[in-house]
This record gives sequence, structure tokens and C-alpha cells, in this order.
Amino acid sequence: MISALTNTTAMGARFQLNRNQDSLNGSMRKLATGKKINSGKDGPAALISAERLSAEIKALEAQSRSIARADANANIADGHVGQMSALASELKGLVVSSANSGAMSQAEVAANQLQIDSIVSSMERIGADATASLDGFNLPNDGNSQAAAQIASALASVQSLKSGAANSMSSGNFAAASTAIDSAITDVTTVQGTVGSYQKDTLGPQSRSTDVALAQLSEARSLIQDTDFAQETSLLARAKTLTAAGIKTLKIAQQQAGAVLDLLA
Repeated sequence: MISALTNTTAMGARFQLNRNQDSLNGSMRKLATGKKINSGKDGPAALISAERLSAEIKALEAQSRSIARADANANIADGHVGQMSALASELKGLVVSSANSGAMSQAEVAANQLQIDSIVSSMERIGADATASLDGFNLPNDGNSQAAAQIASALASVQSLKSGAANSMSSGNFAAASTAIDSAITDVTTVQGTVGSYQKDTLGPQSRSTDVALAQLSEARSLIQDTDFAQETSLLARAKTLTAAGIKTLKIAQQQAGAVLDLLA
């Protein structure tokens, strides 16, 4: 019997067996991880491309989260100024009611003034929250400063209706009070419109553009990095068959070199 160390047939069978086992192990690793590029040896250029795409994807994901936070904060600001507008409309009704001197007693006007004071206090609190919420996003053209100034202007207008102020119900300046309320409503609705426009025309397009870029980059990375399971399963079955055949061939070659030559002929 010829030694396997000097048996060229056995050496060839062992070489082929090692190749098939490497292929088998590679297919199993790719199927287990779901990635066809698990290390540099699987494809140096592909690995570099996949890592570069991963970095770009992470940057876009961070940008997407930033846009989402800005949009959420803009929703908060919109909600605050929306409440201010609704409360200002309530003030308008109370002023009109108080101005109807023929139907309202002094006691009823005083009751309206108490309600006005309460509403103005609520608007002051909400206005402070609205101004603070502006820090969560950046309106174009120094819009944050302008919005804060308009909120302050709206509060100054309605504060003139408080007890003892120039346009309180006891002053009888109902026309001036109504004008002050109209001015406040204009201010807060302008802020609301500015924030809404920012969400629609700035954040919306940015979000959609980021989502499209993320989808495209993720697809490109998947083509480079992710395992083609149908193809890899087929290669695994082939490698198993070749490995099993290689083991049998090597055993035979080690036992009887002449018999191997006859079988392969």
C-alpha cells in the first residue's frame, strides 16, 4: 500500500476536500449571519463599500431623528399658540357681552371681569410655555425671535383687559378692548401659521428626502452585504455533496491507490 504522504491521488483528494470544506464552512457562516461579507477575506472591496454605506446610513438616521424631534417640538408650539387663540376668542365673547349695557347688570359685568382675569392668567402661562417650546426647532430667517416677539405682543394686548388695566370692563373702553383682542389673535395665528409653514415646507421635504436616501442606501448595502439565501442554500448543498464525496475518495485513495485510479477512470 502506498503511503498517503507519497500518494499523489490522495494528496489531490485531500486538497480538493479542504477546498470543499472551506466552501461548506463559508456557506454555513453566511447563512448563519445573514451576511455574505463577514470579514475582509470575503471581499475586501465589498467590505469597504458596505462600511462606507453603513456610515452614511447612520448619519441619515441621526438626521431623521433630528427632523422628527423638531417636528414634535413644532407640534407642541403649535398646540400652545392654538390654545392661546382659542382663549382670546373667549375673551372676545366676554367683552361683547359686557358691552351690552342694556342686558348686563354691574354684577354680571364684574363676573365677566373675573373670568377675563382668569383667562388672561392662563394665556400668560401658556404663552411662557409656547416661547420655551420654540427652543426645540429653528425657524428660518430668525423666525424664532419673531415668533417670541409676537407671543409677547399678544400677551401685552390681552393684559390690558385685566382688572385695573386700561381696557378692563369697568373702564368702559370696550372698543379698545375688542381691538386689543383682535391684535392678540392676529399675533398668535401668525405664529401658528409660521410654525405650520415650517413643518409643511421645510421639515416635510427634509423628512421625505431623508427617507428616500435611507431606502436607497440600505438597498445598495443589502446588495453588497446581505446573503442571497436561495443561492447560498444551493451552494451549501453542493459543498456538502462534494465534501462527502471527497472524504470517501480520500479514504479509498489512502487504502488502495490503484483501486482509486480504476474508480475514477
